[in-house]
Amino acid sequence: MSGRLVTRSRLRKAAPWAGLVLLWLVVSTTIGLLGFANDSERVTIGAHAATVSPTFDSHATLDLGAVLPRLRLQTDLPADLGINIDIQETDADNLTELLNRDALIASQPDGEIARIREVVREMAVDNAVAGAGSGLLAAVVVATVWAMLGPRRRRELFVLLHSSERRVQHRAVVVLVAMLITIASIFGPGRMRAPEVAPTEWRPLSALLPELSFDERLKTVEVASGFSTTGGIGVIRTAVETYERSTDFYGQLRDRVVRVGGRIHQANPGETVALLVSDRHDNIGMDPFAAEVAKVAGAKVLIDAGDDSSSGQAWEVFSINSLAQHFKDLKVVAVAGNHDAGGHIEDAMRKNKFTVLDSKPVEVEGIRFLGDSDPTRTGLGSADSPGDETTAEQSTRLADVACEQPEDKRISTMVVHDPASFADTATRGCATLLLSGHLHRQVGPDTKVVDGKPVTTFTNGTTGGAAYAFALGYTLRRPGEVTLVTYSEGQPIGLQTVTAELIGEVTVGAYRPLSS
Repeated sequence: MSGRLVTRSRLRKAAPWAGLVLLWLVVSTTIGLLGFANDSERVTIGAHAATVSPTFDSHATLDLGAVLPRLRLQTDLPADLGINIDIQETDADNLTELLNRDALIASQPDGEIARIREVVREMAVDNAVAGAGSGLLAAVVVATVWAMLGPRRRRELFVLLHSSERRVQHRAVVVLVAMLITIASIFGPGRMRAPEVAPTEWRPLSALLPELSFDERLKTVEVASGFSTTGGIGVIRTAVETYERSTDFYGQLRDRVVRVGGRIHQANPGETVALLVSDRHDNIGMDPFAAEVAKVAGAKVLIDAGDDSSSGQAWEVFSINSLAQHFKDLKVVAVAGNHDAGGHIEDAMRKNKFTVLDSKPVEVEGIRFLGDSDPTRTGLGSADSPGDETTAEQSTRLADVACEQPEDKRISTMVVHDPASFADTATRGCATLLLSGHLHRQVGPDTKVVDGKPVTTFTNGTTGGAAYAFALGYTLRRPGEVTLVTYSEGQPIGLQTVTAELIGEVTVGAYRPLSS
């Protein structure tokens, strides 16, 4: 008997806490879900500003405006979660340029897909935190009122409620209805009215253009039927053809890496391989090729020598998103080039957890790096404009940093964009390997002995196959080059270039040992 009394006493004491936990859970879930369902985020996707908002229709829907039809494809997200992407303004000069950009970016969408997933995840986390905070506030308020009333007043209220049960029930109904009206007024405008137009009919893209062939990704795309679809068939056809030409060309390049893989130098036990890219100039089509080279060689580090974009605009962040997605298993060491100036590209690098060199020595995978982003600012087709310093001043400053390092902390690899920025360090012999891009052609490797130590300089050709500062396209304008750097105990011991030729072939250069 006493045991039952003890158990009942414990249950009575635990009941208020259980109630508070239940209250917190109900309020948190309700507020979190309502907030998430009504949330949106303005982001840059591809060549556009866009607003991303969650849905629960298990599709990713792209609203392309009044001229072009809406597109959608199935998502693989849990709980039938979908995404609505309202495509908005762009800085493209005309529709043809815009469609070419969109089609080429869509041919390598992994970076933008990862970015959208991250945006939705951030919205979910933000609303979950807001819901949890609201639930906690409600629980604290209830607990405070409960404690302030005290046991005696609570008993009196309990008796009063039971003696006025019917009246209280009526009041409770009134309160409940008032709460429902309040919630509806906040979240319901425009959502509770019946639609005034017929539901959208969706047709497979392949049915709209039966004369074209489609890869597996495009076969899942559906198009909203209607006036814009009928009027935009020619526009859609052009975009699909551009997409197909891009995926075919760059897909063949990636596949041919495997066929020539036996010529790529394989690292010995204890050695580390890094892949050097530079001057991609928005050509994300080359990223699967470069990633395949890194995979075959067993690379652990990506070295990015800059000019990932053509003008450093916000819409060009897709280039960094693509690089991050294709090399997500590698550590990335990067500098920005003169065409990356403006802050958007470096911000995207840091957001994707790249190690952006900023004139301080850092160690990655046992390799001691030093470098800095290019101080010059150059737009697409515009002349250079000075930054905070000239390349000559940067060269002197970086050499001072490199030369003040103790012998056991000697700089293994200096990374800059313009080879002029490593000139003083090379002359003074304060780094073992000095890497750059900028010239769109390979220079070196050239090795000199300074104070008894070998110093090698090397300029990588354009990875994006760029002519001038533009490379985004369904083919290459120049051969696209990447370089494998082999290290032993943190010191460079060999270089090897792998080049994508204009005709779609892949050339593997000879492995060049470096003096130690």
